[in-house]
Amino acid sequence: MTIQTINLGNVANDGTGDDLREAFAKVVANFAELDSRTPEATTAVNLSTGQGIFAGKDDAELQFKSLIGGTNATLTSDSESITIDVDSGVTQFLIASDSGSLTVTENTTVTIQGGNLVSTQRDGNAVVINSSALGNLSDDTNPTLSAGLNAAGYDLASVGNIDAATVNGVFNGNLTGLVHGIDIRDLNEPRETNNFDFGTVSPSAIDNIYDYIFATTDVDFGGISGIQPNVNLDFGSITT
Repeated sequence: MTIQTINLGNVANDGTGDDLREAFAKVVANFAELDSRTPEATTAVNLSTGQGIFAGKDDAELQFKSLIGGTNATLTSDSESITIDVDSGVTQFLIASDSGSLTVTENTTVTIQGGNLVSTQRDGNAVVINSSALGNLSDDTNPTLSAGLNAAGYDLASVGNIDAATVNGVFNGNLTGLVHGIDIRDLNEPRETNNFDFGTVSPSAIDNIYDYIFATTDVDFGGISGIQPNVNLDFGSITT
């Protein structure tokens, strides 16, 4: 029920206002209405599941919480409304990689995952990237190359066995294999199995034509043709 208004008329006793009975009937009704409006009868309720702004009631006083702008949020008000402005900040950014790029916008989830020999792990607010790649070539028990090895002019020291189809350049050390298709071990066999002793040519007095020819003429023993590493040579002896 609402409070009733008593009509007083324009001037006293002009007959345009409420008569005494009607006026006092309104007075009695208004007192009854006011008497029913006790502090306990007035309540306030926060609707929905959001943060409520009603704090409580002190006697007939309703108390409400204040709205305060937080980080990147500001509040403005007028006689009818309160406006909340939020700084949207970065709306999108670009992540570039070696094989493409990704545009990250609002409500986009970006996953950081490991690749070959790389793993990722969340540690609080940080993402830790771990690599299990070998730090030294010696750590790999079976290393292989996917392309040619360029030593940039440096030596390869302390090399054990070399298995190669072709070796170009100067080679120092023991070599096992074929050189231009020839087993070089065959070249060492005469040195190991045969002893060449050509004797000596002692100077003597030249008293005939034969001694003169032997002393002044170069002798050509000819050549050995073909690959015959086991040829036995017997030049006989020269007697002076």
